Amino acid sequence: MPAQAEEETATATPAVRLEQRIPLDPTRFDAQFGGISGLAYDRWARRWLMISDDRSGHGPARFYRVRISQDRRQRLKIGKGKRVILTDRAGLPFPAPGTGREAVDPEAIRVMPDGTGLLWTSEGDVVDGFGPAVLRIDRQGREQGRIILPANLRLDPGQSSGIRDNATFEGLDITSDGALWIAMEGPLIEDGLPAAPGRTAPVRFSRLMDGAPARQYAYRLDAVPVRGQGAVADNGVSEILALDDRHMLVMERSGATDAAGRFQFHNRLYLADFGAAPDVAQMASLSAGTVAAAQKTLILDFDSLPGAPFGNLEGMDWLGGMQPDGSRRLLIVNDNGFEADRPTELLVVTIAAGLLP
Repeated sequence: MPAQAEEETATATPAVRLEQRIPLDPTRFDAQFGGISGLAYDRWARRWLMISDDRSGHGPARFYRVRISQDRRQRLKIGKGKRVILTDRAGLPFPAPGTGREAVDPEAIRVMPDGTGLLWTSEGDVVDGFGPAVLRIDRQGREQGRIILPANLRLDPGQSSGIRDNATFEGLDITSDGALWIAMEGPLIEDGLPAAPGRTAPVRFSRLMDGAPARQYAYRLDAVPVRGQGAVADNGVSEILALDDRHMLVMERSGATDAAGRFQFHNRLYLADFGAAPDVAQMASLSAGTVAAAQKTLILDFDSLPGAPFGNLEGMDWLGGMQPDGSRRLLIVNDNGFEADRPTELLVVTIAAGLLP
């Protein structure tokens, strides 16, 4: 593995570098390893957390804990992963959709700022009538409670407003002021059509703080950058990562089917600034197109890197603190969709000093 990662080291620009590309060996985890959609470092346990978006189809809904160490050259060494099954308040694993009980579609995972537990998101279970959720759990995966959500982020059984199926809570993080931010993958039904070739789309980022009304901000997705030969092409937010209480890294992930019906992915990393964006929580619709959105600056188009494509990039977190030269390092993971010929990979990306606030 180290030799392969060394060979694939590449420079995108003087400001952004791909340092390592590491295929993960599923036998180091379990037979159902795959579909990794969220990544977080637990500094209290000194373990990395990887959550799978398996809807209890390949195995029970779950996340993995794994130790990742670095040598003197800052090359990563991956330990053996441990599976943790996600359970509900009754202590039961979540079922697959269609049973009448709540099924889940895990997407993002984060550690609570005080280290007392974890948070993870589910995109919901429209089949059985359950909307998206942010769940609080202990490190054994047991549900401890849920975050109260703004009303417009809940499921409308009639699907005339609110969330779209499988286009909800992909991004999650906690900013330096203690606020919980939730990023929608795609627009609410009342906010307009999803992104498509030649069409951008607004999505809502929600800011939740104890004792304060929920705020929402508009973020405008790019139009689908590459039109595939198949019938499906979309673009949405797949993860967010806070820098401070107003700046975030935003991963936009576009998927388009090819002639064989397989998704091919294109990923762009943006710096978003919400400092001047207005609160749109009370706006019934963002479809007019005149709403001021967060400012965004392209940090990296992953298609520009040698070795592209990199698959469906869905999870990221900081890899250590600021480097002596002022740069920051990101650890990023792809969701392989449980496809045997698409390995789960970790990417180490360095962003030079001065590019981020």
